[in-house]
Amino acid sequence: MKLKFSFIPSIVLLILALYNNLYAQTAQVSLKVIVSPKIPKTDTLTIMGNQVQFGNWFDFTKGKMTKQDDTTWIFNSSFPVNTSLEFQVTRGSWDKTAMYTYGRYQAPKVPFIIKRDTIITIRPANWNDLFNRSITGTVKYYHNFEDHDLKYTRDVTVWLPPSYFKSPGKRFPVLYANDGQNVFTPNSVYNGEWRMDETADSLMRAGKINEFIIVAINNTKDRWVEYSGTPEGMAYINFIVNNLKPFIDSHYHTMPDKNNTAIIGSSMGGLISFYMVWLHPDVFSKAACLSSGFAYDDGHILDTVAASSKKIPGTRIYLDCGDQDLDKYFLTANNLMKTLLDKHPEIDVTYRVFNGEAHNERAWAKRLDIPLTFLFGNNTEH
Repeated sequence: MKLKFSFIPSIVLLILALYNNLYAQTAQVSLKVIVSPKIPKTDTLTIMGNQVQFGNWFDFTKGKMTKQDDTTWIFNSSFPVNTSLEFQVTRGSWDKTAMYTYGRYQAPKVPFIIKRDTIITIRPANWNDLFNRSITGTVKYYHNFEDHDLKYTRDVTVWLPPSYFKSPGKRFPVLYANDGQNVFTPNSVYNGEWRMDETADSLMRAGKINEFIIVAINNTKDRWVEYSGTPEGMAYINFIVNNLKPFIDSHYHTMPDKNNTAIIGSSMGGLISFYMVWLHPDVFSKAACLSSGFAYDDGHILDTVAASSKKIPGTRIYLDCGDQDLDKYFLTANNLMKTLLDKHPEIDVTYRVFNGEAHNERAWAKRLDIPLTFLFGNNTEH
């Protein structure tokens, strides 16, 4: 009997050790934030979240990150295994919160359940204060705009022309813009921005184009299928025609007829812009399609146009393409689309090839004045 009971302390110690390993184990977590070098040099990044190390959401003296270089910040701490981390990256204030792809304020990997030692790398796309203050003109935001036929919600930004509030009785044409998150401000997912706000504002103030409203529609994870001739693409078009456009026309001083409604986009956004004006000439009479992905179309828009005898008088379509980068592979299909549209003399078509230009936002921003003038120039009838 004594021998039997002599094992009890060892068994108890073993159980306690197993308990500690299972329920008291901690893991080291390293948060690495890689930012644009454009943030003010005086700012310090601070993690705010649901743990005491993060200040329990409100103590900005906690969670301060260490700067490694001009773009990289680090925060290290240990947490019990199975802790659920929720946090946001700030520059020391809730007015300076990080933004991510698709307009999200929550970091993409949050909430995060700790299982082992982990490095979490986060790349903010922008900051809410810098985003708001970087736009020329007045904008209104609509977050998580939804449609029952689309899988994801999306943010919509409405840009208002210079005289919008000065002339209460005046009504304005509307330009709908695809890939809205890189139209007015830089986004880390893309190569720069369109600078559509600065370009439109300067052209309007110089009297080179008529004033118009811009409705920038953010893309989603379904961009590839929503921006082509798929069922999802048709649902996206219907969302704009039957949901978003009626909303805009009812909330803003618009000229809702087709002669004053235009669409613009690049790459796959240019493809879906073409679909809109081709399928709904009763809604859109103008389209600007930059570096369009006609070669990647599951709906075969080139074959559709080639086989079509439909007439859409009063329609204006701008096409262009570079000859470098991805545009080098898109150029043949864009040339073919121009040839097909030449058989439709009722359509006013402008086509430009930009030698030496690549497939990115910086290239489109450089030539944006051309399609805007084509669509809304003072010689354009409204």
